[in-house]
Amino acid sequence: LSQHSVPLVEVYRQVFKGIPADTPELRREAYELRYQVYCVEHNFLDPVDNPGGLKRDNYNDHSVQAVLLHRGSNRTVGTIRLVLHRPGAMTGSLPFHDVCTHPRLRDPDFLPLETTAELSRFAISKAFRRRQDDESYGRAYEPEELIGDPRRVIPHLTLGLMTVALQMGTLHGIDHVCAIMDPALLRLLARFGLHFELIGPPVRYHGWRQPCFANVETLINGVELERPDIWEVITDCGRFWKPTRSHVSAVGYETV
Repeated sequence: LSQHSVPLVEVYRQVFKGIPADTPELRREAYELRYQVYCVEHNFLDPVDNPGGLKRDNYNDHSVQAVLLHRGSNRTVGTIRLVLHRPGAMTGSLPFHDVCTHPRLRDPDFLPLETTAELSRFAISKAFRRRQDDESYGRAYEPEELIGDPRRVIPHLTLGLMTVALQMGTLHGIDHVCAIMDPALLRLLARFGLHFELIGPPVRYHGWRQPCFANVETLINGVELERPDIWEVITDCGRFWKPTRSHVSAVGYETV
């Protein structure tokens, strides 16, 4: 293959590795990075309420965490969590339900509690987040641009975080995801072919944020049609995805 025909998924495999933060050491790295981003860099949250330089809250008890590693440096460069429905709760128990009060949420068939999870605590290391002329979450470059300047793969760690979160959701039987998302992140994800549906107007939540949701199967199938190169990254060339609810995989998490 010539350098211009290298698939995006191969570029990712060389640069990133998304894994569940399922050990105390990895969870601590996730909490430390969240503290740096949420309490220090952006001052969204009071450091006094998060002692020890760790950003934790009560939702962690019913969440699964993930980190994105940069292979070249073996550093944790990003983290995301998937908040699951609190076991035994009869009403919505996600942070989403505290912020979004749209009437559709009263319908038990809309975002069913047991199969809906929230994408939350998205955080990217400052050292890897910014390049000149990039937005806060990085630009979405075409594969040809990545080959021409390999450093440009770094902003794509946004995609790496979404990849590991969606794969965790697949393994936990999640059919729908929701989020209170930065509009800039929504725009970037749309360039990747990841289109979320809006619900209600923007809300004030660490700045203006947009409540949104997606059916996971619709989301990923739409990516396959619009951006097959991105679909290969998210599904690891189909290894993590089948087009029915029976697609739960027994393979490991290592991705990009």
